[in-house]
Amino acid sequence: MSAQLRNELLFGTRALLRDNPLSQWRLRALQRNESLDRAQLEQLQAALLHRTMQTAIARLPMYKHLPRDFPVAAAPEVLRTMFPIIAKDMLFVQRGALYPNRGQRQPWQAPGKSSGTTGAPVTLFRSLASLLMEQAFVKRHWAWAGYHDGMVRATLRGELVAGFGQAGPPFWFWNRYNCQLLVSSRHLVDAHADAIIDRLEQLAPAMLQAYPSTAFTLAGLLQRRQRRLGIPFVFTSSEPLYPHQRALVEQWFGGKVMDMYGMAERVAFAGECEHGQLHINPDYSYVEIVDEDGCPTDDYGSVVGTTFHNHAMPLVRYRLSDHTRWRRGLCACGRAWPMIEVVSGKFEDCITGGNGEPVSSSVLTFAFKNMNGICKSQVAQVGPARWEVRVVPLQGFTATDQQKLVDNIHQLVDPHVAVTVVLRDDIPSTAAGKFRWVVNEFDPPRNAA
Repeated sequence: MSAQLRNELLFGTRALLRDNPLSQWRLRALQRNESLDRAQLEQLQAALLHRTMQTAIARLPMYKHLPRDFPVAAAPEVLRTMFPIIAKDMLFVQRGALYPNRGQRQPWQAPGKSSGTTGAPVTLFRSLASLLMEQAFVKRHWAWAGYHDGMVRATLRGELVAGFGQAGPPFWFWNRYNCQLLVSSRHLVDAHADAIIDRLEQLAPAMLQAYPSTAFTLAGLLQRRQRRLGIPFVFTSSEPLYPHQRALVEQWFGGKVMDMYGMAERVAFAGECEHGQLHINPDYSYVEIVDEDGCPTDDYGSVVGTTFHNHAMPLVRYRLSDHTRWRRGLCACGRAWPMIEVVSGKFEDCITGGNGEPVSSSVLTFAFKNMNGICKSQVAQVGPARWEVRVVPLQGFTATDQQKLVDNIHQLVDPHVAVTVVLRDDIPSTAAGKFRWVVNEFDPPRNAA
């Protein structure tokens, strides 16, 4: 089967399943929730939470001993007092207790997989209804920028729409079912950049959907050519979005970045609104922020989520390795939705400084802001107080530049770490096409409690 035909079948089927009238009906229903006040949202949450908890008790052996006769209004309290916090490793060691049907997926359920950036990919069971709901939530976020079906969009994520060895255009696929140009992120290199930029310029999409790293790479290619793309909105997701990435993308795309926070387990969903605040979607899941002992905290803590819409395999009080805290006050956008701070990287993506304390990746970006001649980089902790900065250099990146990068880290980030710059021909992404800018190759695995 040719690549063209394979893509036609793939995206045609995907559009049929996800972008049908039922999906549109769900989107309109979700949009009505935006006008609810806080009391109405709490009532809606309690009803959705109650349904999930009832399903979990009925279908998952872990909870079969729990009573089911509690009222809807008591659901949040029952959740905190009777349902334990679970973690990713428990899905492996207690599969029979936390998966339905003794861990066997039914034919009508869709498999969902995490990308495995933590080194332990997990397969989940999803209902077809949850697939439609997920698409509706994403489209509601896009609508905050005025986007709707029928408008042209470009996508720069991990789709394999051109062969790895392909030497000439097209490095993209036109998905006529969704007015979508899918660009191969694996061909975002100098040799092919002009063809990709020309095609995007010709297309003039209303928005770009991308990983932060792929949007940043394209922005760098634009910068080196002193070319700008007039794309009004860039929706990023699936990776941490660093301040230096946002700044470069907005400068050379000429639009606004609106980030989204989500995960394969689908226990939390947050979208950046028109005013730059990151809002938890209260009709998507029940989100808690807890400290190391599992108690609610107003400080930075772990994100714990309970799904509302995937009843094929309800995850209840699932602890993620992400950290954030609640942001108080009301947003100028008018939505009575809770706000959170920017979500920090996972434990596996956290590195420590000379004193053994974690170093913020946002602080780390300062060392790179004024650097030139870097095509791609990665910061890895390879020992106690030892970092290796891997650089894919452009022509003209000299030993002086290497030393400047080391000096920047010592002056702007941490003076007590040993830094080695290593030049690479490339720094590979994960199998899912994502790129990890900060990696910890020294710390032993840390399992959530």
